[in-house]
Amino acid sequence: MKIRLLLLCLAMLPMLANAEIYKWKDKDGSVRYSDVPPASNVKQEPMQGKRTPKPTGQAPLTAVEGDVTTAINRDKAATAKEKADKTPLTKEEAAAKRAKDAEEQKKADEAKEAELKLKQENCKVSKSNLATYVNGGRIAKTNEKGERTYLGDDEINQGKLDAQKDVEKYCD
Repeated sequence: MKIRLLLLCLAMLPMLANAEIYKWKDKDGSVRYSDVPPASNVKQEPMQGKRTPKPTGQAPLTAVEGDVTTAINRDKAATAKEKADKTPLTKEEAAAKRAKDAEEQKKADEAKEAELKLKQENCKVSKSNLATYVNGGRIAKTNEKGERTYLGDDEINQGKLDAQKDVEKYCD
């Protein structure tokens, strides 16, 4: 177990080294480090060993239509085209743009996380419903008058089919 954890950490280490880091002093005199650039009125120092990726000249990979990343890839391609058309940005403009891009990426990540959480919750409920129908026995539902009614064999079979479709839809 410990070896697996060590290997995982070693595999993740290069991803941490590739991050762009900013260093500055805040109004209290404390040194701050962040991957998001500070406000434009704060003097920042470039970190040694900071690497910026160089363009490869190749087009980015395209995603399958309907994929969540398709819209993101289109936005990145449009942004890259706009960068090529514009004149070079000042340091303040570049920092503001990076902060804006970081905020947009954060919102996109939060949306993906919320979507995944909803899908997991739907999967859990679908499996529970399927288990109820598969276990057998008498299944009761409450009608609009508040009275308990028991499902017949046809209704149970239809409920089982619907629950199976939901499991296939929400669970991988």
